[in-house]
Amino acid sequence: MFTNKILLFGLYFSTGFFIPVLSRFLMKFYPCSMHSYFGDILKFYFNKNRYKTKLYNNKRNLLKKQYFYNKLLWGFGYGILFTTLDTLAPIYINKSYPLILLYIILFLLGFSANIDARCKLIPDIITFPLLLTCFLSAVYNTNYKVFSPLFISSFDSIFSAIAGYTLCFILALMFYFKNPHSFGGGDVKLISAISAFTGIVNLSWILGFSFLFALVFLTLKKEKYLALAPLTFTSFILWLFLKVLYII
Repeated sequence: MFTNKILLFGLYFSTGFFIPVLSRFLMKFYPCSMHSYFGDILKFYFNKNRYKTKLYNNKRNLLKKQYFYNKLLWGFGYGILFTTLDTLAPIYINKSYPLILLYIILFLLGFSANIDARCKLIPDIITFPLLLTCFLSAVYNTNYKVFSPLFISSFDSIFSAIAGYTLCFILALMFYFKNPHSFGGGDVKLISAISAFTGIVNLSWILGFSFLFALVFLTLKKEKYLALAPLTFTSFILWLFLKVLYII
């Protein structure tokens, strides 16, 4: 039993450890802006002394260390998160629900958070599979009659996804006139996908937590806007445990 838990933790650790690696690979195809992307490449390759400068080598080694620590952080984070959910599942989560669906959702959310934090964008290659997985979870709950306050029916999933998209589209439109970069299309699609899992009522908790976290970070860092996906990811995990433990 103990050996199985260690093996599972290793598997979950590998899942989290892989997120920054996959994000780094995918970000090559989703640059923040085309001119800065190609500009940095040209600047790098036309700098003949790039390998001879001590500053370059120090910066490169520092980035390598930061990247490795980042992978370790995601690995241990997912190892603890998934192991905790495994422990709580027999007690608080319906036993017939396949946790793999929830783990895929959490993986895609973490993936979007990692990319958005670096590039301030969320590619469709994440949001569309996330929406599909959330909907499949609702379909499974409906077909196999999984009764739990955590899950919703397939009809509620479709309605919530449309309602969540409409609500966030209106919010993005309102923010656009004040700050065009504060609420993007990727954020709208991400929240719409999440609402397909949580339902429109529970979405208000996640949005509330997200904007509260955003307010704190904006106040502390004194910036105009932040990446929303990391805040949404953190809020989703907070909502998930509060819901599982019947606190909300």
